Amino acid sequence: MNKKEFIRVTLFLCLFSTSAFAQKHTIHGYIKDKSNGEALIGANIMVKGTTTGTVTNPYGFYSLSLESGNYTLVVNYMGYQEEEKLIELNGDITYSPELDITSELMDEVVVTAQAKNENIVSAKMGVEKLSGRTIERIPVLLGEADVMKALKLLPGVVSTGEMSSNLSIRGGARDQNMILLDEATVYNASHLLGLFSVFNNDAIKSVEMYKGSIPSQYGGRISSVIDIRMKEGNAKQISAVGSIGILTSRITLEAPVVKDKASILVSARRTYIDLIMKLMHKANSTVPELPYFFYDFNAKANYTINEKHRIYLSGYFGRDVSRFELNEDNTQTNEWGNYTATFRWNYMISQKLFANVTLLASNYNYLIESKSVYGEDKKEQAFAWKAFIKDYSAKVDFNHYLNPSNSLKYGIGTTYHDFNVADIEGNMDTLKFDFRLPKYYSLESSAYISNVQKMGNNLTFDYGLRASMSQNLGSGTVYKLENYEVTDTIKYKRNEIYKSYYGIEPRFAATLVIDNQNSLKAGYSRTVQYVNVASNSNAGTPLDVWMPVTPNVKPQSGNQLSVGYFRNFFDNILQTSVEVYFKKMNNQIEFREFSNPYFNPQIESDFRFGEGRAYGVELMVKKAEGKFTGWISYTLANSERKIKDIQEKDWFPSPYDHRHNVSVVTMYDFTKRLSVSANWVYMTGQPFDAPAARWQYGNIILPYYNGKNGSRYPDYHRLDLGVELKNKPIRKFNSSWTFSVYNAYNHKNANLIYFEPEGNNVTKAYRYAMLQRIFAVSFNFNF
Repeated sequence: MNKKEFIRVTLFLCLFSTSAFAQKHTIHGYIKDKSNGEALIGANIMVKGTTTGTVTNPYGFYSLSLESGNYTLVVNYMGYQEEEKLIELNGDITYSPELDITSELMDEVVVTAQAKNENIVSAKMGVEKLSGRTIERIPVLLGEADVMKALKLLPGVVSTGEMSSNLSIRGGARDQNMILLDEATVYNASHLLGLFSVFNNDAIKSVEMYKGSIPSQYGGRISSVIDIRMKEGNAKQISAVGSIGILTSRITLEAPVVKDKASILVSARRTYIDLIMKLMHKANSTVPELPYFFYDFNAKANYTINEKHRIYLSGYFGRDVSRFELNEDNTQTNEWGNYTATFRWNYMISQKLFANVTLLASNYNYLIESKSVYGEDKKEQAFAWKAFIKDYSAKVDFNHYLNPSNSLKYGIGTTYHDFNVADIEGNMDTLKFDFRLPKYYSLESSAYISNVQKMGNNLTFDYGLRASMSQNLGSGTVYKLENYEVTDTIKYKRNEIYKSYYGIEPRFAATLVIDNQNSLKAGYSRTVQYVNVASNSNAGTPLDVWMPVTPNVKPQSGNQLSVGYFRNFFDNILQTSVEVYFKKMNNQIEFREFSNPYFNPQIESDFRFGEGRAYGVELMVKKAEGKFTGWISYTLANSERKIKDIQEKDWFPSPYDHRHNVSVVTMYDFTKRLSVSANWVYMTGQPFDAPAARWQYGNIILPYYNGKNGSRYPDYHRLDLGVELKNKPIRKFNSSWTFSVYNAYNHKNANLIYFEPEGNNVTKAYRYAMLQRIFAVSFNFNF
């Protein structure tokens, strides 16, 4: 696609988005939780006895246009009491109901955050939603509720490593997932090398993952979008929730500033591994200190100026810190972390047109620093390695409710990327060094439009188009490559555009509702990705190097086709589905053998490019509410790659190829005070390179590999158990104890396989299992 074609498509989107269909009268408003004023995302509002209706947007807003007359509106949301309202419609009106939590469900789990039969009637497929309560109940490592660990239990999702928060979704790489926190990009979602994620569950309102038909408003990654929204803050009364665990504690406070108009939320979490080990060291000097900790801080404020205007300001700041002090002259510091900031202005332009203006900032950075003094003459040695990726974004999105049969979304946005791959400086005695890898700057822009169109009572289409563009900006140095060798060096001035890429990304989904409990769905999406992680680690590390597309590195693209059948039972309480998908991926990146991405200013010469494909079947059975809840999922999948100069003629398993993947998640409430939970997971071992033979020349032993990723780790399986015991309330103070066991039957899953020569012509394989049976307990409270 060239520049002229991109401009034509963008202008078409802007012009088409201004069209509107006249309607006589409009009912509009917001749907909220009565207890705290939080907007309910995806709540259903229907005209009783018809299929006419709509759902709320991410800010709880809806708009429904009808002819004059009398109507009974039905509002429902999973886990809340249904509300009916008789409306006499002879002009535009505002109706903003506040729903009560269903009394019998106040102490039970609701495993989805949506309307009861949303999975049947929605045109979306390949979408997974989780409530905060479900995430909280799933037993996980060290008892810490974790969004990313919960997502690993869903069909089509596998972990890139047991000690990692990174995900492979439908056979894609870990950098092909767009992770958003209040719409700001999170580049590294891990704490403690992946044992925890950066998301404090107490501050999270909703989690929505798109892995199939990705809506047109999302772009930038080719495998999935994980959209995480923070709570807005209790607008009714002061409230608090917290937990004290064996390694971490957290506290979240919410309060109205102006009742029903303005509220704030602040949330903090910290580990105290360093403090525990320090106390143990004081008691027994043979126990080493471990000066490591991480912390998170979330904050959000919102203010309703009037019915038409609302503003939101939210932020996240988290960091891992490790400081070793051998003595006052010898120290080493390792730090890494994210911060994000989001400003949003909601503007209800009319009863049918809702606008959202958003400003975003995101920063992931790390620092490795050491200082030492040695020798009698106190010679000094110092080393510092700094790197970061910064994003600054602006976008405008519109929801245009044309009529009951057509709902438009359209918008534009742009992101400025600033990549500092590495600045390394230091000194040894009088020798000083300053080594800097190339910096990258790029501008990523997009425009989109989509429409949800209902054709009668049973057929719904969700179709759209996204136009995207990436431009490399100076100042910068570009190495011209031929056959992976540098043939020329070109320097560009500041803000000079030296390379542009354009992409057209059609999206389409359709739903045929057979009846209230059966539907067939199909979808297609094309996605384009303009940033990549340059790392030869499949699991990910805090030192991951991110970089944009360049004249030598083309954008990744993905084309995915999926079909599915959805069937509900027992008034939508039991939900089942089967989805089949095929995904083709272009311009996939692998490193050549023995490459080092960290200290190579010509890193692009180590890239090897090719294609990928992934296909599979996902089965899901889910019980959505009641005393006994949970789900069973099974995925049969295949993920392969073909890379030039790496096993060139044949497809080979990608590092994310897990043929079989099973998750069983159960939660049961025995009484209002006692509940238990369990999850069992099984998956085929991941592929890796294992030596098939060895060559020996004198004292030198060289391994021989027969095919890329030709061997596999042993199959992985694990059982986790949890018990929650609630204490008797003391006035408004509620508390509970949570006990959990990770890997209850102590299966030694391999985290690492390594090879060592033993004797003459013998090489033995050894496996290392780090996470075996682990017990945890935590005290939880709220008021």
